[in-house]
Amino acid sequence: MAGLVSLRLCVALCCSIAAGSAVPARLWGSRSRCTGRLELLFAGTWGSVCAEGWDLAAARVLCRQLGCGRPRLVPVPCSPAAAGASPAVLQQVQCTGQEPALEHCILQPGHASSCSTDRVATVECEEPFQLRLVDGPGRCAGRLEVNRAGQWGTVCDDGWSRTNAVVVCRELGCGVARTVGDLPRGRPRFGPGTGRIWLDDVHCQGQEGTLQDCAHRAWGHHDCTHQEDIGVVCQDA
Repeated sequence: MAGLVSLRLCVALCCSIAAGSAVPARLWGSRSRCTGRLELLFAGTWGSVCAEGWDLAAARVLCRQLGCGRPRLVPVPCSPAAAGASPAVLQQVQCTGQEPALEHCILQPGHASSCSTDRVATVECEEPFQLRLVDGPGRCAGRLEVNRAGQWGTVCDDGWSRTNAVVVCRELGCGVARTVGDLPRGRPRFGPGTGRIWLDDVHCQGQEGTLQDCAHRAWGHHDCTHQEDIGVVCQDA
């Protein structure tokens, strides 16, 4: 019976690939929707992906598709998270890492007999990246704070530029960044924050879709105090 179910899933998968249909995905088996065993939905049934055909580029696509952060790691086969896995329906997933979803990657169907359930892919993505502007006149002006691993923290002003602010305002849907030339060093201030200083030496090129894609020091590493917390003022403030 298990072989028949796996065969049906493979047939459904091949039809989905041929039709270019969306392939729903989930990470299953943990408390977070961004961590767990990878499963794909075909013909109303969830199936797993063999770990040997899974890599970091594919994990980047999956985490993006799920609205999660970057992949932290790709656990090795036989990891505890794979216990109780559904039959494998994909032998290999080939992505460049830039695709918006897994159905845009090359999906190679497999069979349960070629991949045991203790060797299916599991993925750990970061929790979704968030940012906000606080202690200002509205949501489009204030002290910049970012959320990492469920904890809000500030951003140091070292190396900060208007290009960085452009990325922030665009990500928040607040229009373009305003030029604030009548303040010290041309940088708006909204008072010191508290807690972690998450980012320092942020350098954006301007085309990034999110601040987390800009170059910066390692998360939590800085030489700043909260007196250097950067603020941003956007056009829609």
